[in-house]
Amino acid sequence: MVAPTSDLRPEPVVAESGTAGVPIRQSNLWKDAWRRYLRNRGAVVAGSVFVLVVLYCIFAPIFSPYDPDKIDFAIASQTPTWDHLFGTDKFGRDLFTRTALGGRVSILIGFGATLAILAIGVVYGAISGFVGGRLDNGLMRFLDALYGLPYLPFAIITLAIIGRTNLWTMMIALSIASWFTAARIVRGQVITLKENDYVRAAKAVGARWHRILFRHLLPNTLGVLIIAIFLELPAVVLGEAFLSFIGLGISPPDASWGAMAQEGRTIYRSSPHAIIIPSVAIATFVLCANFVADGLRDALDPRTRET
Repeated sequence: MVAPTSDLRPEPVVAESGTAGVPIRQSNLWKDAWRRYLRNRGAVVAGSVFVLVVLYCIFAPIFSPYDPDKIDFAIASQTPTWDHLFGTDKFGRDLFTRTALGGRVSILIGFGATLAILAIGVVYGAISGFVGGRLDNGLMRFLDALYGLPYLPFAIITLAIIGRTNLWTMMIALSIASWFTAARIVRGQVITLKENDYVRAAKAVGARWHRILFRHLLPNTLGVLIIAIFLELPAVVLGEAFLSFIGLGISPPDASWGAMAQEGRTIYRSSPHAIIIPSVAIATFVLCANFVADGLRDALDPRTRET
């Protein structure tokens, strides 16, 4: 005998709170990426040290009791003490203050040149990937030819042509031959994204090309561009340090980490701390930026998202 139909109906599931169900947690890419980044202990430590180095470079010269340009031969080449935590250079200047001041210049050149690299690369790569066809082919062949340019020698030639060295000329010299990779990255992202359904829908409703490019395509490359900033930054800082070390960068009495290493090279036998301190500052900043870039790549890569 068949049971009544009413007996076969499943009982409705009621949440403990008495409602129809628990709402699904809303999230987005950036919140998920931030949570994944916090799980990467190496990236978190590197990011913390990176921020501390930047804060040290910003605030240490402000609160330091020493004039970074004051010469006092009576205390020249002193080893680190409680009065001078990093010691003094061959002119008796406090290295703790000058290292922070030099970090300001090096980091400012690094970020300025990196932003210039990304600006040129985004414009070039977005136009090439969005237009496509013969224009894309021609721009990419031109880019392949530019890849043959040596990075640092071309920067040296640029400085020689300009004829003077300051913050702006260093940014130009370090960015003029470094935007090629950024352009390729943006081009690849735009080519991939423009085949998505939401781009086709925007075209179907009559959206203009500039709206599609700036409203739909470029914002979706933001994660890749953030990673590119922290990947380019170490190379630019090292480039500035190299140029200053060989005497083509920031000139004394202005300080930068490369210029301080160049000054310390002349007295490294008697005062090794004069070259060790700026070298450690460069190494710390570069390694932290690389670890942050690696952590951001893992956090923003959709293939690592939890299911």
